[in-house]
Amino acid sequence: MAAAISAKETNPRLRVLILEKKNQMGKKILASGNGKCNLSNIRCENYRQTLEFFSRLGLITRTDSAGRIYPYTEEARAVREALDQRIRSLGVEVVLDGEAAVVEKEEDRFSVHLGNRIVSADKLLLACGGKTGPAFGSTGDGFRFARSLGHKVNKPIPVLTAVDVKEDFTRLAGLRAKGAVSLEYNGRRIFREEGEIQFTGTGLSGICVFNLSRFLLLPEGKSLADGFDDYKIYVDFFPDREEVESLLAKRRENGLEGRKLLQFLVRKPVGDMIFKLSGGDEKKAARFLKAFPCSPKGVKGWDFAQVTKGGVAIEEINMDTMESRLVRGLFFAGEIIDFDGPCGGYNLQNAWETGIKAGKEMAK
Repeated sequence: MAAAISAKETNPRLRVLILEKKNQMGKKILASGNGKCNLSNIRCENYRQTLEFFSRLGLITRTDSAGRIYPYTEEARAVREALDQRIRSLGVEVVLDGEAAVVEKEEDRFSVHLGNRIVSADKLLLACGGKTGPAFGSTGDGFRFARSLGHKVNKPIPVLTAVDVKEDFTRLAGLRAKGAVSLEYNGRRIFREEGEIQFTGTGLSGICVFNLSRFLLLPEGKSLADGFDDYKIYVDFFPDREEVESLLAKRRENGLEGRKLLQFLVRKPVGDMIFKLSGGDEKKAARFLKAFPCSPKGVKGWDFAQVTKGGVAIEEINMDTMESRLVRGLFFAGEIIDFDGPCGGYNLQNAWETGIKAGKEMAK
């Protein structure tokens, strides 16, 4: 959508066509940011370009204390409608329910097969997303098209999602705790982030856990059965305190013993689990409060993930123009590319930014 607008604004004489797989454009936008659409972040290098683009469409924004940028009304619908209105006013043609089956290139023209219909074009942009949110149309079609045109596609993996663990967290389901999560691989820490941690019946969730999932990758040659055995996740319930052992010692001196030693420090089900794991040992309980161990067995699948890690190899794309280095006239934008950022607007910023660049370049 951003690419079509940019192309038509750059050269109004062009005939620009969007082929939309679903019965409405921008369905995935409506589901982003819990329906609020966190469209960028002030920590993104080119966020001002995105703000200028949407300002031209009549959309104003607000920024929260964490740098996340939202439409001022905090409605994802406003973002989709702003794009849709501009597309219509520019005269961009749109085919809904236009699911592509085959993409080919013959000499200098591209052909896109839509059932019994064939669309021919001088230039083609693949902006089909990844595989996350299949209900919104992202089912990996773009990867198939890219491969058929000679491109390498790095293995797609669901990320920014909850993590399942081997431990039984049934009694912790629904609990939330402020703290930090860290991920170790063969004893070496590779990720740490503070935030709100949510316990599910099968594992861990929350933004900091979502960001951790980007680093929980199945090693080459490993199977899902044992592939995550070399990883360990630790929950720190006291990220702002190092001397938890002395804290417990002081509580014991004040007459708090047994399960009451952990009372009011963490939620009761968590305290009960730590008490059981430590066998009532004060030093062990202190270690568990700072590093509660979890054994990951994988991440939630495509229906739950927010972003696809993997995709069309970046080295095969001119990232200044978004044109393929292998196929002249072929462009890529958004999640189809092997790029994934943390939660907070980074991935939508990548979508707008690469779409705007591709549209402008296609119009030249």
